[in-house]
Amino acid sequence: MNPTTIIATIQPKMRNQVAEQLRKVQGITYFSPLAGRFDFVIELKAADQKQVYELVNKVRSITGITSTRTYTPFEGFANGKNIQATDSLALVLLQVTEQTQAQKVLQSMEQYAQVRNAYVVPGEFDILATVYGKNNEDILSQVSKIDEAQGVKSSETLFAYKPTWQ
Repeated sequence: MNPTTIIATIQPKMRNQVAEQLRKVQGITYFSPLAGRFDFVIELKAADQKQVYELVNKVRSITGITSTRTYTPFEGFANGKNIQATDSLALVLLQVTEQTQAQKVLQSMEQYAQVRNAYVVPGEFDILATVYGKNNEDILSQVSKIDEAQGVKSSETLFAYKPTWQ
């Protein structure tokens, strides 16, 4: 099963408290504060639907989290490479011109070594991808290539900082 991603918004000045609570939740691959319109990204370890439901409810019950968006993918890829603790990380949210283009966009993204994973998801965005690099400029170079893929209508990049891998 592909990993579910939660994007969360939190109350002002609650970042450290939310991070402390997320460290205690079993079943999270990683979480990170984000720079952008959302405050945190949380990736859940592959689990069955019941486990995903329970984990999402645990995350939602954390004091300071005001809203969440949950994305459970139905197709995609992970490159299997290990990200180094010193690597920069970003979540890329894509919309495609037509739903039939999503598979083609995924295929083009598989060619980029620095795309950790990319999945087609239902909801506001059509594809969620995690991109890593030596620094933010390296990530932006990868995102520029993704933006140029045929079928990409729009993209939004949220830089992660201080990812916590569990």
